[in-house]
Amino acid sequence: MANQEEKTIIHTLRDALLQFAVKSMKLASPMLEPFGRRPEPATVDADELTALRSKLRRIRATLRDAESLSVGDHSVRLWLSELGDLEHRAEDVLEELEYESRRAAQLEELKIDLLCAATTGKRRREVSLLFAAAPPRRLRRKIDDIWARYEEISSDRKKLRLRPGDGVPRPAVGALLPSSALLPIGQLHGRERDIEKVAALVRELPDGGRNYAVVPIYGMAGVGKTALVQHVFNMEAVDSHFELKLWIWVSQEFDVVGATRKIVEAITRSRPECGELSTLHELIVERLAGKRCLIVLDDVWDDNPSHWDSLMAPLSRCALGSSVVVTTRSRKVAHMVNPKVYHLKCLSDDSCWLICQRRAFLNNNDGIGQELIGIGEKIAKKCGGLPLAAEAAGSALSNSVTPRHWDEVLESDLWADMEVKNLVLPALKVSYDHLLTPLKRCFAVCSLFPKGFVFDKDALIQLWMALGFVDSEGGCSPEVIGNRYFSDLVSRCFFSPSPSDDDGEGKFIMHDLYQELAQFVSGSECRMVQNFHSIKMDESPRHLSFVSEECQSGKEFHLNFSQGHRDLRTFLFLARTKQNHGEIPYRAMIPSGLITGFECIRALDLSNTNITELPDSIGNLIHLRYLGLENTSIQMLPESICALFHLQTIKLNHSFSLTQLPHGIKLLLNLRCLEIPQSDIQMPSGLGELTELQRLPFFTVGNESAGCGIEKLSELVNLRGHLHIKGLNNLDSAQAAMANLSNKLGIQRLTLEWSEPTNFSKNLSDLQSNALNGRADNRAPGSSTIADQVLKCLKPHSNLEELTIKGYNGSFLPTWLGWLPLNRLSCIELKDCNSCKELPPLGCLPSLKHVLIQLLPNIRVVGPEFFGDVGEIASSSNSKVFNVFPVLESLTFRNMEAWEEWSGVKSDHFPNLKFLGIAKCRKLKLLPEFTSEPELRIRHCDLLQMPLCQVSFEFQMTVIR
Repeated sequence: MANQEEKTIIHTLRDALLQFAVKSMKLASPMLEPFGRRPEPATVDADELTALRSKLRRIRATLRDAESLSVGDHSVRLWLSELGDLEHRAEDVLEELEYESRRAAQLEELKIDLLCAATTGKRRREVSLLFAAAPPRRLRRKIDDIWARYEEISSDRKKLRLRPGDGVPRPAVGALLPSSALLPIGQLHGRERDIEKVAALVRELPDGGRNYAVVPIYGMAGVGKTALVQHVFNMEAVDSHFELKLWIWVSQEFDVVGATRKIVEAITRSRPECGELSTLHELIVERLAGKRCLIVLDDVWDDNPSHWDSLMAPLSRCALGSSVVVTTRSRKVAHMVNPKVYHLKCLSDDSCWLICQRRAFLNNNDGIGQELIGIGEKIAKKCGGLPLAAEAAGSALSNSVTPRHWDEVLESDLWADMEVKNLVLPALKVSYDHLLTPLKRCFAVCSLFPKGFVFDKDALIQLWMALGFVDSEGGCSPEVIGNRYFSDLVSRCFFSPSPSDDDGEGKFIMHDLYQELAQFVSGSECRMVQNFHSIKMDESPRHLSFVSEECQSGKEFHLNFSQGHRDLRTFLFLARTKQNHGEIPYRAMIPSGLITGFECIRALDLSNTNITELPDSIGNLIHLRYLGLENTSIQMLPESICALFHLQTIKLNHSFSLTQLPHGIKLLLNLRCLEIPQSDIQMPSGLGELTELQRLPFFTVGNESAGCGIEKLSELVNLRGHLHIKGLNNLDSAQAAMANLSNKLGIQRLTLEWSEPTNFSKNLSDLQSNALNGRADNRAPGSSTIADQVLKCLKPHSNLEELTIKGYNGSFLPTWLGWLPLNRLSCIELKDCNSCKELPPLGCLPSLKHVLIQLLPNIRVVGPEFFGDVGEIASSSNSKVFNVFPVLESLTFRNMEAWEEWSGVKSDHFPNLKFLGIAKCRKLKLLPEFTSEPELRIRHCDLLQMPLCQVSFEFQMTVIR
C-alpha cells in the first residue's frame, strides 16, 4: 500500500514538473530571442506569403480559363498539366505554413497530456518528435522550388496567358448532328406505349389559361427522346390534328434571338435577314395566328425562365389546342417549362437485344443460331437499357457474325472499344461540357469507382469537400453546396436513384457509359486498379483507388509504390459489392511507411481491410481531410490524429473492435462528420467543442462520470440527418433537458434508446454506486416515472421526419401530448417498450405514412387512444380530428404477445392504407374491416379467425400459421 502511494506521489510530481518545464520554455522564449534562440524560426515573411497566395490565384484563373478552350497542341496541353501540378504544390506549401503557425498554440496541451501519459523515455522522445516543428530549411526549400518552377513554366507563356493560337472556344455541340423531323430508318423497339402516351399528351387541351400545351420529354443522353418525338411527329393522327407542324433543333448554343430566328426560318422556309427580336415576333404572329400548331423544340439546355418566356411570347396568338414539345436532358429545364414532366426511361433488355440484332445483321437476321442469340442477349444486358449503347454494341457485333467474335465482345470491356467509344462518347460528352467547372471536377473523380458501384450521396459529397471541389458560396455550408452539385448531376442524368430497396435512401448508381465518360475526362489524374495481386505503380496519378473483385475477396496483396506517389491526394480501398458487417474483402499487406509516405494526401479510405492500428506518424499527414476506416478491425485511433487540424470526416461505422476515441479529439475544430460503430464506446470529453460537427449519427450515454455527457449535445446546433442516442437509462430529467434537442433543426431522423441491464450483480453494484454518487438510474425498480420525465425532456423540433423509440419503459400518452405537433413526421417505430400498456395517439399525425410497433408485451387492447380520438387531443386542437391516419400506407405489428383486441376502427379511418402486417400476435382473434382493402400479411397468429376476415373484406393475403 505504501509503495502504491509513493508511486502515485512520484507520478504526480513528475507531471507537475513536466508541465512547469514546458510552460517555462514558452514564457522564456521572448527573453531568449536576443541571444539567438527562437523556438520556431520564421521560414517566410508576410510579404512573400502574400506574393505566393497571389501567384496561386493567378495560376488557378489561368487553368479555369483553359477549361473553356479546346486545346489541340500537345505541348500546350503538357504546359497546362505542369501548371496544374504547380498549383497543387503551392496549395500544399501554403497549408503547411498555416499548420506551422497553429501548431504551437493548439498542440501544447495535447503534447503535455501525452508526455504525462508516456511510461518510457522512448515514448517521450516519440511524442516530442511527433509534435516537433517542421525544419525551417525544408519549408524554405519548397518555396524556392515553387518560384523556380514557376519561372521555368511561365517562360514559355508570358504572363501565364494562352496565346490566341493555343486554342479556340470549346465547341458546345461537338460531333453531334442536328436533328430533323424525318423518321429514322428502322423500327423503334420497345417504345409503343410511350408513343401512344406522348401522342395523347400533345393532343390534349392546355390548362393554365394558355392557348398551347407544353409537353417536356426528359431523359438521359442516348435514351431515345428525339427518336420518340420523331415518330409522334409523323403519326397520321397527330398530322391530322394540327394545321402546322414545326421542328426546331435548339442545341446548347442558345440565345433568344437565334432560337426565334430558327422558328421563323422553319415557318417561312427561308433565313430571315432581320435580327430584331420584336420584328421576328411579328413575323411569327403573322404566320401562326389562329392556327393550331405543333412545335418541337429538340435538345433544349437553357434553364433561364425569362429566356423561355420571351421565346414563347408569340405563341399566345396560336389557336386553342396548339402544343409545344420540348426534349431535354435537364430535369431543371423540364420542370421550368411544365411541372408535369414525361420521363422517358431506359428500355428492357429484350428491346436492347432487338436493336443489337438490327444493327448487327442490318435488318437481315434470318436463320440466326441459338448460340449467337444466347451470347447476344448477354451483351444486350450490358447496354443498361440505353438505345444508343445498343446501337454501338450492334455495330461492334457486325464486324464478324461468329460465336468466337461475339464471345470476345462479351468477355471484353465493351465500352473500352474505340469504335464503340467513337459512337457513344460524343453524345455523352455534350452533357459533360455543359457542366460548370466545379461539377466537372466532382464528376471526373467518380472514375475511381467501378461500374455498378452504389454511391452513398453523403459520403461522395464528403469526398468532394476533402478534395477542395466544393466552392464556398455566401453563408451556405459546404454540405448544402455539395448537395446542390449532386442534385444538379442527378437532374442531368449523371446519377440515378438505386433501384434496389435494400440500398436504402441516399443511394445512387451511375450508368456504365457515364462511368466510361468519367474515366475519359479524368485522363491520367485518376486511376482505378481492379486486377491485382502484387502491384507496382509506374504512373503517377493524383487520385488512386483499389477495387476488390469477388474472386479476390480475402486474398492478400502487396503494394509497391515509387517515391513519385507522395503527390497522391486520394487513396481509396473500395468493395465492389455491399459488404456484410464483419466480412473483410481485403487482406492488405500494407508497408508500414506507405500511409505516412503520402505527404499530400487529402482523402484516405482503408475501409473493408484487415488493418488493426494506425501508426502514430499519421499525425504527419497535415493535409488529411477524409479518413475512412469502416468495417475494419481497428481497435483505437492514435492521439496523434488530433494534430490533423484540417480533418473534416472520420468514418468508423461497423468497426466493432474499436474501444475508444482519442482524448484530444476536441482539437479537431474543423471536424464535420464523426461516424462511430453502435457500441458502448465511451464518448470522449470535449466533444461539445466541435461546433462545426454536422453528422454525429450515434451518441452513447455512459454510466460513468468520465467522458462526454449528453449536455454537450446542446452546443452541437449544426447536427444534421440522423441522431441515435443510446443509454438513456443512465439519465435523469435534468440531464436530458440539457441536451436541448429542440434546437437542432437539421435533425431529420431521431432514435432514442434505453438499454437493458445484462448482468444482475453488475446492475446491483451500479445501483449502489449511483446511489452513493446521487446519480439516477432508470434500470432501478419503479423507474417508469423517470423514463417518462426523460422522454418528455427529449422533445425534438416540430419538423422531425422519422422517429424510433426503443427500450422505453414509461407511459406514452402524457409525454406524447407534450411533443405535439409533429406535422412532418412520416415514419415512427416503437420497439421493446416492455412497460407500456397503451399506444400513443398516432392517428392525429397528418403526414404519417409508415408505422412499426414491435415487442410491446403489455399491450392488450388497441383502441380509440391509438387513433387520436381522445378528449385531451380534441380539446387541445382548434378543430376536431376527422381523418384518422389520413395518409398512412404501411402498418406493422410484431411480437405483441398479450394483444387480444383491436377495436374502434371506423369506416373513414386508414383511407390510404396499402399494407398491413401482423406477426407473432398469438392472442389476437379478430381484425377490423378496412375500406381501403390493404394487402395483408399474417404470420404466426394462431387464434386469428381467417374465415371471418375473408367474409368481412377481400384482401390479398399471405398467411403463415
